[in-house]
Formats: sequence, structure tokens, C-alpha cells
Amino acid sequence: MGAAEKLDLSGKDWLTVEEAAHYCGVSNSQFRKNALNYGLTPRRFMGKQLYEKAALYAAIQGAEEWQRFDSTGVAAKPTSIGQKAGSAFAGPLGNLTPVRRREFVPRKKQS
Repeated sequence: MGAAEKLDLSGKDWLTVEEAAHYCGVSNSQFRKNALNYGLTPRRFMGKQLYEKAALYAAIQGAEEWQRFDSTGVAAKPTSIGQKAGSAFAGPLGNLTPVRRREFVPRKKQS
């Protein structure tokens, strides 16, 4: 299955390895390598490995929360969710607006 293809998982209770990896947001190889570590055991049905969608959800829900660490290995303080500080740049493009760095000086003298 290509990366550009969209998988429709709605209404499915059992997922193939590719669909399960997509549901979990990881690559197929990462899913195959680590599925058993999270207690995910596949069922064999008509030659396919199938994973229960509810078990995938429970494994994600039971996983530890993401922690941000600074360069010393200490957990970083949570980010504030208050009001945003005012931007120094005006307009929707912000700092993408072109700014002339110095005055243009031609290399050759005009004749």
C-alpha cells in the first residue's frame, strides 16, 4: 500500500497489519516489531493477520504520556496555553515578507 493512498477504516472492527499500523500512526515494520510488546496479538483468519481495533485503541490509551526533555535529561515544564504574545511582524506572511538587506551597487560602471 502506498503512502499516498488513503485507508478507510470506518466501520471496521478488525484491521490488517497495514491498516492497524496506519491506525496507530506508525510504519508497518515498526508495528510488526513492537505489537507484541503492547499485548497486541493477531488473529489468523483466511490467511490474514487481523488486529482488533478496540485492542489497538486500548494499547494507545494505556501507553505512557509523551514527555519533553531538555538537554540535561530533565522533563521540561509544560507549555503555557494562555494568550499569544503579540508578533513583531505585521501581516499574514509575518517574517516571510522580503526585506532589502543593503542598497544595490552595480559591479560595472555604466557607460
